[in-house]
Amino acid sequence: TIIEGSSSNDDDNNSYLIDLKKKIDQKIMRNNWNRTGQRRPRVNDNTLLQSSSSSVITPGQLLPEVHVQHETDSMQSLLGYNHFEGEWSDRNSTTYHVAIVFGKGLIQDQISIEYASRIRTLVKLLKEEEGFRPKLICFTGGNKNSDEVAVVGEDNTSSSSSISDASAGYVYFRHLCASQGIPFDHLQTNVWVDKRNGNERETMERVASELWRKYIKTWLQERPLTERLNQHYGVGWHILERRVDIHFTLVSTEYHLCNLNDVHHRSPSKSFLQPLVSLRGLVGSDRWVNKDELEAMDPSYSSSVHVSSSSGGRSTGSSSLLPTTSDSGTARFAGIENSVDTSWSFQYATFPFLHGKEDSIVFLGQCYLLGEELTPLLVNMKGVVEQTEFFQRDNYLLLTSIRRSLVSLVEALYTDKGQSIRAGVIKYFESQGRNRFTKEDVKIIVLLESALLNLGRCIDLVKPAGLLAGSVPAPTWARALDALEKSMNNIQVVCDPDQPLDPKDWGKL
Repeated sequence: TIIEGSSSNDDDNNSYLIDLKKKIDQKIMRNNWNRTGQRRPRVNDNTLLQSSSSSVITPGQLLPEVHVQHETDSMQSLLGYNHFEGEWSDRNSTTYHVAIVFGKGLIQDQISIEYASRIRTLVKLLKEEEGFRPKLICFTGGNKNSDEVAVVGEDNTSSSSSISDASAGYVYFRHLCASQGIPFDHLQTNVWVDKRNGNERETMERVASELWRKYIKTWLQERPLTERLNQHYGVGWHILERRVDIHFTLVSTEYHLCNLNDVHHRSPSKSFLQPLVSLRGLVGSDRWVNKDELEAMDPSYSSSVHVSSSSGGRSTGSSSLLPTTSDSGTARFAGIENSVDTSWSFQYATFPFLHGKEDSIVFLGQCYLLGEELTPLLVNMKGVVEQTEFFQRDNYLLLTSIRRSLVSLVEALYTDKGQSIRAGVIKYFESQGRNRFTKEDVKIIVLLESALLNLGRCIDLVKPAGLLAGSVPAPTWARALDALEKSMNNIQVVCDPDQPLDPKDWGKL
């Protein structure tokens, strides 16, 4: 009887712990969005989520089925983010729009098929959406061989490029606009071509710097001043504020944007988009003693001030809009506050190599995407090695899943159908002289098996942390990171199916 009672108590305790764990998980999912640096949508007249008779959002109610943190399906997470935050068309008329096209490496100084698909996505927006007219369009991507000696292959084919990815992308963009009859007004839309090398984080830092140096200050001057009355312990003062809202439309291939989104939510401190977040907030204030000095420096001040409802219902005449001084002569005007708010959405181009007629191209595309999906894990492991992040168990599960998928693809090369795939890969690359590894099927298989070996080694090294079974020493983390980088490099070397765009397709959308 005692044993049965103990068993019953244990079952009750286990049931209680399971229920408690579910409640904790729900609480974490509810609050996790605020940890990413993003904001919950405002539920008002300008809300991004429109209420309907079938779905009404009430205070304290969870948002319906929108999980913008990482999910198993990265694309679903990306689309959920666009729906949750809103795209460019959901912004008000005073928002300043900036489009950023991420570059892709040129092939023999030529625009590639994938890079062209990114630029076409932007051009389609300009053609099909009359309201989409960005104040600034940024083309990014340097010349990755500019600081290196040109590598000459066995067939005397040079792999270096003499122009930057961004410059070539801009030329192709202007050609597409001209061929499609899309007017491009330089007075309405400026263009910035970033020709410097660097990863996405460095690119975004340069974009943010360019905006601050040349655009944000001008945009602030264009915005009207709004008066706000502050009171503290019975003492009141007036502040004039003006605000600039900037929305970034990020244009790239779907897998690349998924990586940007995943890294932002999984590793916020190392997010490639963090420079856009850093633009938010107060960007400076100007202070004067009284309204006369303010009018002397800005004659248009009287006509540009908008009085908010907190001004106490004073007269709307232009003379009464100016902050006044108290009877003692002490100015109650506290100055001007300038603030910036930023948001972004994703406009993706479909990866063009997963639905081809040739099995060899589909095979390359599948392998290449598996390698690219490891990017969030790579960023997280770099943070672990630098001791700025904890290892995320989700990334361990992702690592093992990707390795299993890659094993299945490589095993297919040893089947009867695999022979035709290997022959097709060689034929696909032979006209380009891409590199020495794409000329023989044996070398391709060797590199892919080497990538699998390194992934397996990485899994073994981080398994204690991934399974929450023990700790991993710092030197072991460094070795695991090295194995992961080697694996990703091997996959990129032999599996990128991109090719130069056919000249006959240059003017086509």
